[in-house]
Amino acid sequence: MDENMERARELVTALVQTNIERFMNHGGFLSPQWWLLVAFTIVPWVIWVKIVDKKRKLELVVVGLFIAIVTKLLDLVGYNLNYWDYPIQMIPLVPEAFAFDLSMVPVAYMLLYQYFKTWKSYCLGLLCMSVIYAFIGEPFCNLIMVVAYFKWKYIYSFLYYNVIGITVRTIADNLKGTYEGQNSYPSKEN
Repeated sequence: MDENMERARELVTALVQTNIERFMNHGGFLSPQWWLLVAFTIVPWVIWVKIVDKKRKLELVVVGLFIAIVTKLLDLVGYNLNYWDYPIQMIPLVPEAFAFDLSMVPVAYMLLYQYFKTWKSYCLGLLCMSVIYAFIGEPFCNLIMVVAYFKWKYIYSFLYYNVIGITVRTIADNLKGTYEGQNSYPSKEN
């Protein structure tokens, strides 16, 4: 094995060990913040299951998956570039934001897509959600130390929420139009 590769593996192993130690000793395991992260992970999905439009479930899940993938990837980039850190984590393997990347954010976009059917209403809802998440939710999470921002400003998050919201709506609408177009042709019966 290459010497650089072996050194990288050692560093990753040391990082995982450090994260486990931090989690158990200083990471807030079972603290109020930890329980809040658990609630942030579970409650949005419970709400979504109760109010999802079952006829549109597939398209809503596509929206949520797209948002979750993009958000998780960008979160990893921001973390690795030292824009932020997660002092309190749900699990200790790697610094992560499961509650936000895989629950709070995708569920919010799925609900926006479900309830705001016109572009005008969707953009207004998106703007409101972006303000709440970027200028109320993120400062609150920073205040209670479930996230610590270093080189990040809330306005960047506000822009991200809007850009990704418009992008996902455009993609979802185009996919839906393509799918409906394919299924609108009469079937050939013999």
